[in-house]
Amino acid sequence: MGTHTRWLALPVVASLALIAWEGSAFAYGKAESPLAQIEFSGNCNNPSYPFCAPPPAGVGAGGIWFWIEIDAGGEGDISGAGCGHTFGGAHGPGGAGGGPIKGEITWSYSNRADGVSAGALSFPGLEDPNDHYYLVTLPGGANKFLFPTTTGHYSFAPVPAVTLQLQVAP
Repeated sequence: MGTHTRWLALPVVASLALIAWEGSAFAYGKAESPLAQIEFSGNCNNPSYPFCAPPPAGVGAGGIWFWIEIDAGGEGDISGAGCGHTFGGAHGPGGAGGGPIKGEITWSYSNRADGVSAGALSFPGLEDPNDHYYLVTLPGGANKFLFPTTTGHYSFAPVPAVTLQLQVAP
């Protein structure tokens, strides 16, 4: 093979390698049959708001931020963090510091009333227009949340110093 022929063949070989690589690449969780992705940000700096109540009634002052993959079969993955804030100064009440949230979740479909009856935290202002929710149980089983199944961006600022942001994507 001449020098010119080799240079002409190089783009063809590179293209074939790229096609072969793309065909075998998996997006995160593809083998687990993902149904949806949920991104949630709950910033909670008003201790009088119920969501900011100490666990298990709420998430506590500070916030919680995470990404969830909803997989077929009632399971999924979560990755995120929680952060506690101290109110009343360095020696006042409350907790300070952050920690990871990572692991496997379980989920089922629910309507709002049944999910709340099951002990899930729901979010006024982040309601599903069709009353169809993912009832998500976080690792350890103590915390449950209701998230809309309807794709879209949800945002709610119920009181000063509390902001909830939610993105549900396919």
